[in-house]
Amino acid sequence: MKDVLEFVSQSLSQGKKAALITVTGTTGSSPSYPGQMLAVQADGTTAGTVGGGATEHLITERAKAAILCNEATFSLNLDHAENGMICGGTMEIFGNILGNHLGLCIFGGGHIAQSLANLAEQTGFNVTVIEDRPEFEASFHTATFILCKPDEYESIAPINFADYAVICTRGHSTDDSALRYCLTKELKYIGMIGSKAKVADLFSKLRDEGIRQDDLDRIYAPIGLDIADTNPAEIAVAILAEILLIKNSGSSKHKKK
Repeated sequence: MKDVLEFVSQSLSQGKKAALITVTGTTGSSPSYPGQMLAVQADGTTAGTVGGGATEHLITERAKAAILCNEATFSLNLDHAENGMICGGTMEIFGNILGNHLGLCIFGGGHIAQSLANLAEQTGFNVTVIEDRPEFEASFHTATFILCKPDEYESIAPINFADYAVICTRGHSTDDSALRYCLTKELKYIGMIGSKAKVADLFSKLRDEGIRQDDLDRIYAPIGLDIADTNPAEIAVAILAEILLIKNSGSSKHKKK
């Protein structure tokens, strides 16, 4: 059990999500016993065992799917005979996904970030705000506020568990630093605020430096759906709408027929 827990702890410290699976009950001649544990990372790397064979393979695949789909927990009741094992018996397991929450990192603490943090929390996101100006901390009451300079981004742990990032810092240079950092992460969404001219200029600069076009294609910039004016709260709504569209594989069409 110790090696399983150490594996999970190491996974989390490296910013990797992990499923911690425990056998909660067995019947018949099951190859496992209550209390056995298995840990699984998203790529299928494991530690520990819950009996091996086809049943363990099935559990591992289910754990990988749970991590990918941002599930918090899952459970299975398995019949060994149905999964090709000759031992017979059944097994009940419970899986707890660690590090697998809806995480949104906002780079910048201005008016747009403040509105976006409030909206995102209401829709189930755990929000982390990353800002290098300490006076902005008081504007965020429930979001995690991290005081961090652009050259210290590598020390930020929450970004490792986030699938979504929004860049709206105090200026072009800090936006640039945040964007370069986000491109090193496997994020489902990277959005950056800015005019079309600013975005085109930055993208041209990044291409000249050898950044691949498929990496640039990961960036949503200018940010948000085309539904807002210049009001910070409306811009925040447009940004969150775009994030939800990506998260839920939605459509920008009206539901009204």
